[in-house]
Amino acid sequence: MNQQTRYVMAIYELGVIIRDTLEYVLPPSDPKVGYNVDIYKQRKAMILHLVEENSPFSLFCQQNSQIVSKEDPNLTIGNKIKAQVNEFIEDVYADEGRIVKLDKDNKIVVESSLVIQLLDYIIGLHETIADVCLGFKTTFEKEGSLEADLADLLVKDDPFYRAVAFRAVAHTFNVKFAEYNNAVRTYIAQEKEKNGVDPSTQPGFDPKVDPSCAFINNEMARVVGFFNFLRAHNKSNDVIFLDSITRMEDNFHYFDGSKKLAEGQNLGQVMGAFESIFVPLIPGYRDAWVRVFNKIYAELVNFERDLINKSKVQNAANEATNLTNEKIAEDKKESK
Repeated sequence: MNQQTRYVMAIYELGVIIRDTLEYVLPPSDPKVGYNVDIYKQRKAMILHLVEENSPFSLFCQQNSQIVSKEDPNLTIGNKIKAQVNEFIEDVYADEGRIVKLDKDNKIVVESSLVIQLLDYIIGLHETIADVCLGFKTTFEKEGSLEADLADLLVKDDPFYRAVAFRAVAHTFNVKFAEYNNAVRTYIAQEKEKNGVDPSTQPGFDPKVDPSCAFINNEMARVVGFFNFLRAHNKSNDVIFLDSITRMEDNFHYFDGSKKLAEGQNLGQVMGAFESIFVPLIPGYRDAWVRVFNKIYAELVNFERDLINKSKVQNAANEATNLTNEKIAEDKKESK
């Protein structure tokens, strides 16, 4: 473990918290129990520590002073990243978060109408933090200070994160597709009651003329955009992983009607299979990531402990030197 790896790990761990927040996009494993409150509180404490003043993340943001636009000379790349992370924390890990928060019964509540905003935060911010870490990796490699464990960690991170993110995207799309179908049915029923005519039987029928249908359709388009973003930034060459991305892309066509259901197949089965494409891959990617993360984290803990011990020894030595100097000064005064 060296100081460079220690510095990057403090930024990387921020990405880990952001990644793990995908849990709140998915339903809890046991709806009766809900999400684990202790884990939520641990994440909250950790992320607040990782972004505090003089943390590696804050120092990185201060040092990245390139101006984003001429219209706002105060908006630097670092300030922009820091503001986005702070917005995420305010909405997800603040006491009164808009998207995720603890209610009066000490249970975690997720605002379902803002789940797409949560996905937007996570997918954008995780990619930013990952790019920052990869930038340091490239620099360290050129300098000859790159440690093998850090390089391995960043390789293992990408497919693990992306597999969970793809699953979250599929789940969210299923939810929005079901909402869209309900909105269309409601629109048709209302039109039949009002005009006595089923609009779906008319030429050029387009339910998106209804504001509710149009809104949900736009939300589905955003979710497809998340899929495209995750695919475009994928760094894994694993054949199984790439095949799963292709299958997910292909299965989207069931929902727009351009791909027909197989004989005996119903839409519910298609939706279940769609959400499950990446599920079998996640445990293997998680295990591979955990092994290297635990190894490097143990090294980090030992490194921090050594720094603390060295600091204590140095402080004790400084104190002894100060006492000695004070004693010499007193002896000189007495001898005069």
